[in-house]
Amino acid sequence: MRAEREKRLRGALVQTLPAANRTYPEGRVCAADGCDTRISIYNRSTLCWNHEPARIRLPRGRRKRRDAA
Repeated sequence: MRAEREKRLRGALVQTLPAANRTYPEGRVCAADGCDTRISIYNRSTLCWNHEPARIRLPRGRRKRRDAA
């Protein structure tokens, strides 16, 4: 009996891979005048981090359920 238990295989179910990251053309350069910074293929912006306008993000707490509001 013990030998049979040791022969059992263990494993996990096969799962699909997550979607690949979106990429943009290679070799892009910042669109700001006089800036020659190369932009990552994963950056969707046409500007580098230094010339990208600042965005203010408001942290929000957990949303209340509709029936609790």
